[in-house]
Amino acid sequence: MKYKSDFSKFNFIILLIPVILVLIIGIFEEKDIEVILIPPAVILGLLVFIFTVLYFTTYYEIQKEELIISMFFYKVRIKISEIRNVNYSNSFIKTNIYKPGFHHKGIEILYHKYDDIFISPQNREQFIAQLKEHNPTIEIKK
Repeated sequence: MKYKSDFSKFNFIILLIPVILVLIIGIFEEKDIEVILIPPAVILGLLVFIFTVLYFTTYYEIQKEELIISMFFYKVRIKISEIRNVNYSNSFIKTNIYKPGFHHKGIEILYHKYDDIFISPQNREQFIAQLKEHNPTIEIKK
């Protein structure tokens, strides 16, 4: 079964902060406004495009005995039998290196001996229940 990544409204705020700052600078600057606004607008447009593509290509899929985590061109395959722990996470700050998720609330999956990954499936409870069906030894920490 496929699960899309959940999306936080906080992400909109992160994208709006640079826009507001550029508008404030443009209002108080006495030079030609196009010179000030065009470069940041182009950069912001590219960031929004990249962000949108990443969001719509991010999903988590449980197939037979594998968890597939996909984000754009990058895919991670984790054997469900190798998953040791699933930890609920509601923090904005993540210690994981790889975080294919668009919400600060998600789950941290620990697998192999030291590997971990943070994901944010839309229905966390159903996702975890499906993982537990395939591997009942997974330890759940809230």
